[in-house]
Amino acid sequence: MKSKLFSRIGFCTDFSENADEAFAVALEMAATFGAAMEIIHITANLMHSPPVHTTYMPVEYDPEFAEELSRAAMKSIEEKYVSRLPEGMHHNVNVVSGYAATEILRLAGEKQLDLLVMGSHGLTGLAHVLFGSTAERIVRKAGCSVLTVRHKSSRTSPLVSAATP
Repeated sequence: MKSKLFSRIGFCTDFSENADEAFAVALEMAATFGAAMEIIHITANLMHSPPVHTTYMPVEYDPEFAEELSRAAMKSIEEKYVSRLPEGMHHNVNVVSGYAATEILRLAGEKQLDLLVMGSHGLTGLAHVLFGSTAERIVRKAGCSVLTVRHKSSRTSPLVSAATP
């Protein structure tokens, strides 16, 4: 009998290598706990983006373009993730337009997720100050547990870094 510690697991993707590693973890956890998986991708809402687009993008906002982005994301999710789910695993795909942290938190509440699994880019220093971290915002505000997965190349062993001159 499978444990129900986690019955609904959310996997968040931005299609990065970090997200791919997070998917492997989410998939294994969902299989281990017999959980359903909610695959989540947030596209930028071009209609409500900062005014940068009016200055640097000389084209007018086209709602068809936003739809095309959503369709492309859905196709990528099907090819990259859904195709790797075991037969019979319950799952839903959520492609939503908006601010990533806000929409992920909203979906986590609506879908009553027990766990969110997402990649973390591991920004530090000035980059972290300037860009912040979606993962950090999620960890601080989520009503469920959050597991962040770092890319293998960004993991360092304290012993190795301490021994390096």
